[in-house]
Amino acid sequence: MATATFLGTGNFLAPGRYWNSFVLDGRVLVEPAPTALPHLRRCGIPAEDLESVFISHFHPDHTFGWPFLLLELLRVGHDRPLHVVGPPGVRAFLGDMLQLAAIPDIAQAADALLDLRVVEVDGTPQQAGPLRFRAVEVDHVDHLRCFGYLFDVDGRTVGYSGDCRPCAGLDELAGTADVLVLECNGAHPPPKVHHDPDDVRALRRRFPRTRFVLTHLGSDLDLSGLADTAVPDDFDVVEL
Repeated sequence: MATATFLGTGNFLAPGRYWNSFVLDGRVLVEPAPTALPHLRRCGIPAEDLESVFISHFHPDHTFGWPFLLLELLRVGHDRPLHVVGPPGVRAFLGDMLQLAAIPDIAQAADALLDLRVVEVDGTPQQAGPLRFRAVEVDHVDHLRCFGYLFDVDGRTVGYSGDCRPCAGLDELAGTADVLVLECNGAHPPPKVHHDPDDVRALRRRFPRTRFVLTHLGSDLDLSGLADTAVPDDFDVVEL
């Protein structure tokens, strides 16, 4: 059975938790959050074992660990292609991040020493090394595109919501996946850009056959009455 190792389960403010990020089967990093590298080490997952990195959108809690992960791969070496998957423009975004961090030479070294293969999502079935996946666009904030994912893992479909409010894209993810890693941010000032527990309960009623695993959690959430729903803590390993 597939597993997800949660490097963090918190939202943007990370109240009592670290930023949301997880690893599928020790090989697929979903969201290179700011603390992804030290938490890979803490969980005993070598960065050089990663085959792909998935980014849902360009907010900093989902991306700002990239320079440190890249430095680690340059330090320890990586003997296989590393697929980096994200929204259209992901290559330029990650390059701009290295420029802003005043370490553009890392990008040059990575181009010379690592086999990085950037994949922009297009909504069709795609491949990142051995992993087949499909991206589904979801509604998060009006100025930024965000995507959830459907991963083919061991004959099952594992879904990930990314950050989103209730929307048709999320319904597609929940209706397709056997298990859905779903954000539950909690209360948020208008306009609505995230899920709260009532939204999760409504989704649970519409898709009772899909198992939920909640992440990107806010504080003081009332998650009572949610059947077949796991709520992991940071560093938990969840069977999917």
